[in-house]
Amino acid sequence: MPLKNKSLVLKLLACALLPILTLIVMMNLGNKPSFNAVSGQSYGWKSQQWTLINYFAEWCKPCLEELPELNALAQAGELRVFGISYDSLSDQEILDLKARYGIQFPVLKTASLESLPIGLPAVLPTTYLLSPDGDIVDVLHGKVTIEGIEALLAKHQHEKT
Repeated sequence: MPLKNKSLVLKLLACALLPILTLIVMMNLGNKPSFNAVSGQSYGWKSQQWTLINYFAEWCKPCLEELPELNALAQAGELRVFGISYDSLSDQEILDLKARYGIQFPVLKTASLESLPIGLPAVLPTTYLLSPDGDIVDVLHGKVTIEGIEALLAKHQHEKT
């Protein structure tokens, strides 16, 4: 085969493989991130369970009012519950906040927020519901209740089956 034909074959092969390589790269980039709580424990975005991620702030009255509901949901064990302080706080400040308000679920380190595929919300409180695959299936603005979360969870679990 002449050299010119070999060059053409290599170019065609590269063009044929480019979409496949792009897909492989995108699948690897699509791996869901992991994050760390101020307790030092690491968690994956994907899980065997459904996950609630709640943005809150100490100066947000509805945020503080929903903490007992979030604690109860976390203690029930049917889904994972994580908190994220809207304010950039040190680990110690977050630990103090947890103690002050009796937060019984993991609160993420401010440093691990950069790797999450969700940004700071415009409204507080904001709660994200994630499927076990790590897909964000719902976003709630305002104070959550156990009944509201259970109904939302039942709806999305039914849709997944």
